[in-house]
Amino acid sequence: MTIKLLLIRHGESEDNVQRKISGFSNVNLTEKGVWQAKKLKYRLKDMPVDIVYCSDLKRAIHTTNIVFGGRGIDILQKPNLKEVYLGDWESRPFEEIQSREKDRYTSWFENPDEKASAPRGESLADFNDRVMTEVNNILQKNNHGEKDKTIAIVCHGLAIRIVLCNALNLELKNIWYIKQKSTALNIIDYNGSKRFVSLLNDTSHLEDWWKKN
Repeated sequence: MTIKLLLIRHGESEDNVQRKISGFSNVNLTEKGVWQAKKLKYRLKDMPVDIVYCSDLKRAIHTTNIVFGGRGIDILQKPNLKEVYLGDWESRPFEEIQSREKDRYTSWFENPDEKASAPRGESLADFNDRVMTEVNNILQKNNHGEKDKTIAIVCHGLAIRIVLCNALNLELKNIWYIKQKSTALNIIDYNGSKRFVSLLNDTSHLEDWWKKN
């Protein structure tokens, strides 16, 4: 059997607009973020989805409810799908961190395999273990029977990059080369030990040609 995994980033958040580091912070979607989620809902309205998993942070839950709510699909919140925990950097502007803690900030970006982290935060290596343990559990739980399945995970930009790096067999240091826009749709097909990334960072639902309805 094949599992089609839809990986979806949440809509634009208040911290995204203010260029702040969110991490575990529970911030709301902006009006634009809600609009983005509604566009994705329209795009996926005819795609059968068997089950949806999402982060337990508000921006992911709100996006999930807009895109998949009312379709009779089970929606399960998974805390381990949260964004990376950034400790003392949370809710602070990127520019402030870059200027005041340049060396540590640079190390966190450039040495993700070496347990570099924000003060009292989570390293990308530990974050990778957390996210992939959850995703692999989800895949294993749904890998039964003869019928192909489509499942969705709605979470966060960096968490999605983690999954994509693992699917593409890339070293963790390459995580920053993968872009994820608000409500980006990614698709990975899993067939036994084989995996194929068939869509990456797609936001065509936000373009003018989707404005037919």
